[in-house]
Amino acid sequence: MNQNQMEQEYKWHVPIETLAALAQELHIAPQRTAHDTIQMEAIYYDTADDLVYKNGAAVRIRRENRRTICCMKRTIKKEGASALREEYEVEAADLADGLRKLPDVGAPRDFCEMLSRQTFREIGRTRFIRSCYTLHFTGDTPFTAEFAVDVGELGGNGRWSSFEELELELKSGSSDAFSAYAADLERRFALIPQKKSKLARAIACAKLSPEK
Repeated sequence: MNQNQMEQEYKWHVPIETLAALAQELHIAPQRTAHDTIQMEAIYYDTADDLVYKNGAAVRIRRENRRTICCMKRTIKKEGASALREEYEVEAADLADGLRKLPDVGAPRDFCEMLSRQTFREIGRTRFIRSCYTLHFTGDTPFTAEFAVDVGELGGNGRWSSFEELELELKSGSSDAFSAYAADLERRFALIPQKKSKLARAIACAKLSPEK
């Protein structure tokens, strides 16, 4: 499915001993309306002179079970565990195909066309299993969120580091109610804000360039 949206999400590091308690809560949560498990493998790219990074963006090709997705993200604001980003996604065979299609779902056309003329290098990889849950909250301020638990490893250049993290993303509805739920979740489970993206951690692990 093609997708473009402003992405509001929270990201936390989750100690392995906390995962079981989170999983138990999700399985019994009355708000849960769907559950899925996805095998994910992603490769992130930039040009030799870091044009993607210098424009505040990240681009990747990610395999999600049998689908191949090209994604571009641009960070608007980050604070603690919270981040607000532009996100654009299309199904694509490879990066070149993705850059051709991304403007059709709202990505900056001039930027995509400029990148399509560049030569790219791999700057990091991730591979993990995502257990994702759709939560629908009703009431005076309803909202729908995706709750994803990721367990896997990231890095590159033959160097890998394991990770366990939680992502909570607003899909629709009240931003204020969503933020209040996130704050309560962080408090109850003593979650640790993950201030660095998977890409930043993969680059640092791979030691391909200075940490960003």
